[in-house]
Amino acid sequence: MKKVAFLGLGAMGVRMAANILKAGHQVTVWNRTPSKADKLVIGGAKLAQAPREAAQDADFIIAMVRDDNASKEIWLDPDTGAFSSMKKGAIAIDSSTLSVNWVKELNQHASERNIPFIEAPVSGTRPQAESGQLIYLVGGKEEAYENSKALLGTMGSVINYTGEVGNGALAKLCTNTLLGMQVATLAELISTLQRQQGADVEKIISALSSTAPWSASANGISTMMLNQMFAPMFPVELIEKDFSYTLEATGHTTPVIEAVRDVFKKGIDNGIGDENMTAVIKLYQS
Repeated sequence: MKKVAFLGLGAMGVRMAANILKAGHQVTVWNRTPSKADKLVIGGAKLAQAPREAAQDADFIIAMVRDDNASKEIWLDPDTGAFSSMKKGAIAIDSSTLSVNWVKELNQHASERNIPFIEAPVSGTRPQAESGQLIYLVGGKEEAYENSKALLGTMGSVINYTGEVGNGALAKLCTNTLLGMQVATLAELISTLQRQQGADVEKIISALSSTAPWSASANGISTMMLNQMFAPMFPVELIEKDFSYTLEATGHTTPVIEAVRDVFKKGIDNGIGDENMTAVIKLYQS
């Protein structure tokens, strides 16, 4: 049994922390809104008042937060940050989807404090987090990765080691960019089919699903669009953030990625930022 601090109990984090508890580890949690920890506390977790408090006795400290700014605050805040209280040998793990520049800077801050650090972003949404079937994209020193692998296995079914810090962020951003491109493309294609007189959209989509260009993700995306299922699993505003991080990392002209990012940005401007990313089909429906 390990002592684990889990920082950030959003839709993904609360499910991931629950799986660590189920695996028999001692878990201390922190969240900006403490009430989100209620079910975990009932299940045996301890609630800390700050990241610093959560981290002080832990063997592993895991963060799962919204963006670079939130990550910076929970690790580095001079009064409440987790880095300030970690015991010797404890491993810091950030599973948030972060920019490449920030995760490298965060790794440097950890190194200056002699703190072993890995980035461990995940591919998967709420159902995969619930069932412990996330796919990990880990970057960092191999020793810290090997020492963390068993813990990550309580939350994920596939753990990929990508090499040095920054590679994990690149892998995650590429993953989400490919996903978002499918969402934006299917939104246009399905709305186009729906405007065609006499077109049996469901039969056409079924036929497309048997062809080589179709993907496993396209099945879920198209089903949600056809059935107007927009409850948030991966909100528009978050995938737009990830596209922005991808564009920051490219350093070159990337017109296709920029065009797709603008689709999600338009979704935010049209008031659907908190809906699932598939809701961008609404931009093409009248």
